[in-house]
Parts: sequence; structure tokens; C-alpha cells
Amino acid sequence: MSEDAVRPGWADEIRERRLRLCWSQKEMARQLELAADAKTRSTLPSRESIVREIRFHESGTHRPGALYAELYRRVWALQGEPSSSETEIPGDLLLLAWTVGRLDQRMDRRTLLQLAASTTAGFAASPAERLMKALSGAHRPDDTVISHLEARTRGLHRLEEHLPSGTLFPALVTHLNEVSALMESRISEQDRTRLAVLAGESAVLAAWFAWELGDKRTAAAHSRLARATAKHGDDPAIGACMTGYHSYMTGGDTAKSVRMLQNAVRELGDADPATRAWLLARLAEEAAALHADDIALNAIHEAQDVYSEADIGARPWTCFLDPGRFASMRLTVHSRLRREDDALAAMDEIGLHLGSDTEVKKLCVVKAEMALAQYRIGDVTEAVSSARSAFTATVKLNAPLGWERLDNVVTELRPARAQVARDFRAEYASTRPETTPPSLL
Repeated sequence: MSEDAVRPGWADEIRERRLRLCWSQKEMARQLELAADAKTRSTLPSRESIVREIRFHESGTHRPGALYAELYRRVWALQGEPSSSETEIPGDLLLLAWTVGRLDQRMDRRTLLQLAASTTAGFAASPAERLMKALSGAHRPDDTVISHLEARTRGLHRLEEHLPSGTLFPALVTHLNEVSALMESRISEQDRTRLAVLAGESAVLAAWFAWELGDKRTAAAHSRLARATAKHGDDPAIGACMTGYHSYMTGGDTAKSVRMLQNAVRELGDADPATRAWLLARLAEEAAALHADDIALNAIHEAQDVYSEADIGARPWTCFLDPGRFASMRLTVHSRLRREDDALAAMDEIGLHLGSDTEVKKLCVVKAEMALAQYRIGDVTEAVSSARSAFTATVKLNAPLGWERLDNVVTELRPARAQVARDFRAEYASTRPETTPPSLL
């Protein structure tokens, strides 16, 4: 059984607060020493002993006593760490998703927390009540009801960048069940098609969540639903999106991912430029991993051209592909091909768009790719700093894609003798979950 399975909530909180600050356990020990007054500091054990205590606290072996509890409190206060209530997403997730989707704009973490705290059931009473009546058969689904569900779908895709799969998945399943129930009611064929598209847009996300949670059977079922609704709604972009997600689910079979993505790009054609740009960039990433230079470079150059003209908000699944995230895909390609000048240019582009308000899941990947590139140009300190940022975000969401990218970073860091690299490798090894998502194909 993994450590995560038995660790109490207070232990998780201690670890997560430290990771949000990108500190090693040794740095945490130093900060505890600094937080103590002179008299208390003189009674503290050696730093190595304090590190051992921190390990006990974070593993849940024993709870901090009064002394350590006070030192932690002082450190959090000095660093401006928010209280537990400020880091949670309270309330009805479906209502929050509707609100976020209705705004239909990029949502940073702080704004999302404020929105969640202020969103109440009365805020969406009218469309929610009409939806309930439609589901009970007392009201025929109309444009207001379907528009409500469309906004909710967009919102669920946006929330995916901030919340763990396990938190969102139950709400998404409820949403998908409601869409499916309305499809069985007496509605026009036009409305049925709109709902089919909604079901497909929701099913691709459900398949992704199930895969992240290690549920191969459920992931496969939602994948089939996505493809069926793509056919029913005459919407090839849904099928292309599902293939794009599948390219991450091959269990490391890069050649298979390349073939799948090539087929998806061909089948999609020009139906949706944003989806095409993402698929081309994914193809470039996987081809670069195979050292298929020509395929990778042609794909990323075409992706850049398409992306420059695309509307990333056109479909729910492409809203994540902002300029910073797209630049990180270019960085992956050029870093894998050891094209240093292009990699540096991509990092400069990322720097223009990355900040404290960057979505958590985005940091899992972007910072890991930056760590690899920085290490390859010889900057170990910056590489470890970027890796720690990715590590913090990945632990927070337990994101499989983040663990996969960080595995690559740790492998590359193995020859590094710098203390910061050794500390990071040791901490990563003690935290990395043993399980990995299953291959779906």
C-alpha cells in the first residue's frame, strides 16, 4: 500500500504547503530554524534531526508537537501562505462549471477561488430549475437549457486545469448523464444533434479523467461514446480530440502515437484549426522522441502556421492551448531534437506568458520541459528550480502527465553531482507514486 493511502490530512497539508514554496525538506528545516527565537533555536536538535522530524510529519508517522506546530505556523505566516479555507474549492462543482463556462475566459487560481466562494445556488436558479423540469419530463428542453449545458461543458474543461481528476470526475459523470437523459426526450433533431456534440465534448474529458485515475475499462467506454457521438453529430473534431488524448495513452509506444496522430490530422482536415494545431504539435512531440527529425520539424512548423490563425476557444478541449502552452510544445520538440537556439527562443516565449496565475496543470508540463532544456544548456540550478515547480504542481493534482515528464527530468539529472540535484532526486524518489495509468490501446 502506498504512503498516500494512509497519510492523514494534516500530513498532506504540511507537505503540500512546503511543495507550493518549492522547498526541499532540508530547506524547510532551515526555515523552521529561522522562524524560532534565539532561545528556542538554541534548544533545537541538529538540522539533520529536524529533517527527520519533517519526514515523520509529512508521512503521518506522528503529528507535530506544540514546538513544531508553532514553528510551522510562523513559517507559513512569514511566507504569506493562505489558510486551508482559501485553498479549497467549495460548493457545487456543476454550478461552478456553469459559471466558469458562461464567462468563457482564462481563469487563474485566485479568481477561481473567489468565484467559487461567491457562487451560490440562487445565482443559477432559473436555468437549473428548467434543466430539472426537462429531466423530469415536465418541461421540453429548450435553447436556455441546452445553452446552460454548453456553458457547463466549457467550464468543466477549464476546471480540469485547476482541479484533480478525482475531484471533478463525479460531477462530470452527473453532467454527462443529464445530457444523455435529455437526448432520450422528445426534442427536435437539431437539438438532439446539439446534445450529441455536448455528450461527445464531455465524453472525451471523462475518458481522460478515467485514464488518469487508472480505470482502463471506464476510459475505454467513454472513448467509444465520444466516437459514437462524433458520428451522430457529424463532428469529426470530437473524434480527432479523442485520438489526441489516446496518443498519451499508449503505454510509451511512441511509434503507435505517431501513426495515430498522423491519421487524426489527415481525417480532421481543416474542420477545426485549433484542434489541428494541437494535433500537429503533438505529432511533432512524438516524432521528436523517435528522432524522426523531418516529420517533427515539418509538423511543428505547420502547427505554428495554423495556430497563428486559430481560435483556441472554438472548442472546449483547446482552451488550454494558450501561447505559453503552445510554446512549451515547441520547446519539447526542439529540446528533444537538441536544437538549442530554437529551444532558447521557445523558453523566451514561455517566459512572456508564465506567471503566478498560470494554471496548475499547465505548470506540470511546462516547467518540466523547461527543466530539461535548462539542464541541457548547463544550468543545473535553474533546471532544479523549474523541476521543483513542476513537482509541486504535479503533487497537487497527482497528474500522470506531470509524473511522466518529471521522470524524464530525473533520468537526465542522474549524472549531476550538484547538491540541489541530489536533494531533488532523493525527494522525488520518496514521493513518486508507484502506479502509472494503463495503456488504453
